Amino acid sequence: MAEVGKHNTKSDCWVPCHSLSFAKQAEKHEQRCKRSPVQVLDVTSFLSEHPGGELAILTFAGKDATEEFNMIHPPDVIGKYAPDSVIGMVGSGAPAPAASGGLAEPLLAKSGHQGKDWSKSEKNRELRMKGEGKIGGWIGAILYMVLGFLKEVLFTIVPQKNVVFNGDRVGLTRSAMFLFVFIIIHAVGNLHVFLGPDDFNGYGYFYVRLYWTGFGMKANIVEEYILLAALLHVVVALKRTWDISMNYSVASGKLNLAFSGVTLLTFMMIHLYQFRFGDTHPYVLCPPPYLLNLKTLLALRLNLFWVDDPGCKEVAVRDIYRMEFEVFQSLGWVLFYLAAVIIFSTHMCLGWQKVVPAPALEIPKKYHGRAIHMGYIFTIFIALVYASFPFYCHIFSMSGGSLSGEPATP
Repeated sequence: MAEVGKHNTKSDCWVPCHSLSFAKQAEKHEQRCKRSPVQVLDVTSFLSEHPGGELAILTFAGKDATEEFNMIHPPDVIGKYAPDSVIGMVGSGAPAPAASGGLAEPLLAKSGHQGKDWSKSEKNRELRMKGEGKIGGWIGAILYMVLGFLKEVLFTIVPQKNVVFNGDRVGLTRSAMFLFVFIIIHAVGNLHVFLGPDDFNGYGYFYVRLYWTGFGMKANIVEEYILLAALLHVVVALKRTWDISMNYSVASGKLNLAFSGVTLLTFMMIHLYQFRFGDTHPYVLCPPPYLLNLKTLLALRLNLFWVDDPGCKEVAVRDIYRMEFEVFQSLGWVLFYLAAVIIFSTHMCLGWQKVVPAPALEIPKKYHGRAIHMGYIFTIFIALVYASFPFYCHIFSMSGGSLSGEPATP
């Protein structure tokens, strides 16, 4: 370690760390040496390519970065992106085993052992990650960002192993992406408030029709999955904040995600209490015989969640349309909701900065800036959609439904 400590500058940077993927390979060495094996990385040439910036590495130049490294990176990151940086192990006096996780073991091959060759696809992938890929410009940035986003959302469903607690942020990233998709869908659904009580109450009743008896909860499977994703996101975020960010001051900005996240969690509990579990009047509606009114698509009409056919079967549903107007008649609740939208936008932008460079998304480095700015644009658009609901309900009066005799009043 004394020798490693000498290499602590930007022009000569060594970082010792004991990665999770390296641990299994070094198990025999640990038994021989009776000490924790630590591999040493020469990252001098890798500094400019590090997605997290040069400073994140230089902070640990010549120092053991094991804890911080394993909290931030997936186990196979060295093997995928910097296998040639491993130059040896502390106290061994011999080259270290190759970092696992990639498709090759170049260090073993260099020392005379037969290693696997890099496949053509892996070479192309490495070049793509450093460059722009086959499609350049904004189109390429959008394509790679959307593909990476959809892939991670899909991986929240299939195929996954049993629950494992570790120090990486894969669960945090994937749960955030799934929740972001839900937020978009929820925003689009809430736009039905502008179409009147039939559309908005029918939209709410659509989810009620998905109820099942799973886990003894009176909730539909979508709500239960969202709840699990939210719990995963909160638990992992709090754990990583405790393990990593608590060592920093508030002025450093490292705790901004945690503060905004806890604030949003408080808002969500209040929001659920008001709208999901709040008492309201019954509303008579004619839902489609199936979940959606597909006939309206052929007629170029938008009432997907209700029908106005003579003799349709009437059902009493929760009047969440009236509830929206009753709650947002209060200017205080309007301002409270808008403040939550602003906090959400801040939390989303801060998180998006961290998600885009993540290795799991496989977005080429030259696209990172564009992808981050596109995320900002999406966030602003969604924030404006959510901000429109309380303003509309506060300024305008309720309209009547298809089965009511005359327009309603707040």
